[in-house]
Amino acid sequence: MPTLDELVARTEITDVLGRYAHAIDRGDRELARTCYHPDATDDHGRFSGTVDELFEFFETYGATLESTFHFLSPPTIALHGERAEVETYCLYRRQPVDGGASAAVFQGLRYFDIFERRADRWLIAERTVIIDWEHAAPPLPTTASPPTWVRGSRGETDPAAPLTRSLSTAVRRRADSADAGDQGFIGRCTSS
Repeated sequence: MPTLDELVARTEITDVLGRYAHAIDRGDRELARTCYHPDATDDHGRFSGTVDELFEFFETYGATLESTFHFLSPPTIALHGERAEVETYCLYRRQPVDGGASAAVFQGLRYFDIFERRADRWLIAERTVIIDWEHAAPPLPTTASPPTWVRGSRGETDPAAPLTRSLSTAVRRRADSADAGDQGFIGRCTSS
């Protein structure tokens, strides 16, 4: 039976993965950056290097995309103390800015991450994006959904923007708490 620390670690890791996908798809790279340790590395296929370099690349590459969509599986997590190997399957779609003139791309990916718990926070220390398949996404429907549908977008115009703000606030609050020496939930549960 898993211990309370193991359950909390799995929950925190899963939350980081979800926050990353949400932040990238909503165009909030600052929030996505909170999913990595400052010295993390990332091999993202088109780019490989430090996390700071990755987000410089995302700034440039992201400007060429109208939208992205990440659909994540539940992660498979192998915990080893303060380190975890994590694999997450991802269906990914990207749409170029050119208004549909170029085909969107649909990919089957896996994120293979090394998470580390530092200062009571589980974050990505190393990421490798593995591509299993890709193809041009199906063409746009001949009869589009009516304008009565609530449409997603990036930034503050997205209907889920309040969630993005809440996630950012929670991350800042947790970082401030850790900086102030609070042991956090796990520390309170394990200390006597």
